[in-house]
Amino acid sequence: MVGLLVALPGLAWAGGAGSSALGGVVGERLRYNIHWMGVPAGKAYMEVRPAKEGHYALVSGVESIGMIRMMYPVKDELHSEGEKTPHGLSARYYAKHQQRGDQSRLIEYRFDREWGEALRTQEGEEPMSIHGVTPGVHDMMTGFYALRACPELTPGTEVYIPMLDGKKIYQVAANVGMVERLTTPLGFFDVMPLTIMIGNSDLFRVKGSIVVWLTHDERRLPVRVESRLDLKSISADLIGYDDGRGERREARESR
Repeated sequence: MVGLLVALPGLAWAGGAGSSALGGVVGERLRYNIHWMGVPAGKAYMEVRPAKEGHYALVSGVESIGMIRMMYPVKDELHSEGEKTPHGLSARYYAKHQQRGDQSRLIEYRFDREWGEALRTQEGEEPMSIHGVTPGVHDMMTGFYALRACPELTPGTEVYIPMLDGKKIYQVAANVGMVERLTTPLGFFDVMPLTIMIGNSDLFRVKGSIVVWLTHDERRLPVRVESRLDLKSISADLIGYDDGRGERREARESR
């Protein structure tokens, strides 16, 4: 489910607490329950952590639970950090720490924006330089927050997204639907459904679509995520948050 994050180029970053800017702000913490084919499968979180002035730090993680954990133990974490530039967020470092049972792997990317390259390293493999990493290409973590801050992200619009995943840069199509009311574990929200079409990326490995329901307000909170990949249904519902602007909510059953 961490792989439900996406990328979008050249967008502004939201400000600090109390800011009226769009998207996430420092201090935002989101928590999710994940279901697979209707069965409780895991928990996930996304956080915007404090960083030195002019920089940002993002962390997201997922862990399987219950019967799913017994069958397929998963514990992943994504970490992205970089600079806030006049043209938007610019990642300098991105890492994926993935655990499957007793096996784990760490994949790291170090961006050289001046040369338009990203150096990918993984234990047991030769380092690999990925070229064509223009200012408009982001890692999945940075891109998702940039997407939420996009002023042009309005109902009826369509965007094309350059995303660095694995060893390639992919073009991902995203469509914004009309505003609707959605019932969630936290109550009712007016939301914009964002449908993201993906191809055979390193992370997803299958073709299909992902739908992210963002609140129709300045926060653009992702209150529900649903994947429709390879005929498998995976969903994540927001069960608690601190929006970094002074509001906190938690679903009754999660307390």
